Amino acid sequence: MNPSTDDYIALLRQIRTLAGLQHAGAQRTWRDQPELQQGAGKLLAELAYCGQARISDLAERRMVDASVISRQVAQLQKLGYIARHKAESDARVSLLTVTPSGQEALDRWREHQVELLRAALQGWDADRMHAATKVLEEINADFRAALEPGGPRAAAS
Repeated sequence: MNPSTDDYIALLRQIRTLAGLQHAGAQRTWRDQPELQQGAGKLLAELAYCGQARISDLAERRMVDASVISRQVAQLQKLGYIARHKAESDARVSLLTVTPSGQEALDRWREHQVELLRAALQGWDADRMHAATKVLEEINADFRAALEPGGPRAAAS
């Protein structure tokens, strides 16, 4: 049986709730650094995950305009959390990387976030955690694909 409209609405409600709770938890995590906006902190985390990237790559990955990423990059550079360097393959291309002080800040924030999640999910075992992670990965991948040009919505038009 296919999911009903109510099933989709129930899932969307849970996704919105999770996003809101994650936002509230992140605000607690970053309250000791008020000069850092949450979006810039999330960008720092993404850059640390991918190692190095161009502004355009980060904008594409986050599905936002490059100007948004540029403002966040400026904030992170001012704090000394990221550095810009020329790509070895093409000196016209600037790549961004996380600095050691940026990694230290990110490690502190992650520790706070993990502790909050650990306290919230203390009754969960590793199998349940892995299953939830897998489902969220699938939802995110399918959502991203639907939002990409030529995704299912474009084909239905």
